[in-house]
Parts: sequence; C-alpha cells; structure tokens
Amino acid sequence: FLTVPLLLLETVAVLALAAAVQRNLLMKLVPAAALMIGLGYPGDAQLNLLYQGDASLWGLLSTIPFLYILYVLFVELGKSLERQSAAVQRKIKELRLLLLAT
Repeated sequence: FLTVPLLLLETVAVLALAAAVQRNLLMKLVPAAALMIGLGYPGDAQLNLLYQGDASLWGLLSTIPFLYILYVLFVELGKSLERQSAAVQRKIKELRLLLLAT
C-alpha cells in the first residue's frame, strides 16, 4: 500500500504541473492504486474472503482500477504535451508508450 501510491506521486511530481492539477490528479490516482492493491491481495495471497473460487476474480477486479490509472495518466500526460518543448514532448510520448507497454 506504500510503494505504488508513492510511485504515482513521483510520476506526477516530475510532470511539473500546476499545484491544483497535481492535487486533482493525485486525488484520482492514489485511491485507485490503493483499491487496485486491496482487490489484488486476496487473489495473490489465495484468500477466500468473499468468493470461494480461484484468484482470477480478484485479478480481474484489481485490473479495473489499474486500467483507470493507466487511462488517467495517459490522458493527463497527453494534456501536458502542448505546453512542453519538442525534446520534452518526445520524452513524454515515450513515457506514455512505456506506461502502456508495462
């Protein structure tokens, strides 16, 4: 519950966005990251708390906030492109592709 939200915080910090935009972005990303981890843990630990089946349901449930995180980051990174220099635009485009690939 600590490393993924901190990684998202670092990712947002390096974008050099306005403070209000950063705050708004983090209010979306950090709860989604906690939800992703919380939903994935029972499947990873092979706990049968609510569902008496295999771990695939927990994996599917934790994928939903993960896809939301990817969507938010991809859209917000895209919005910041117009305010950046050509070199930074290239790096942000590469970062967006890396996010999708990983």
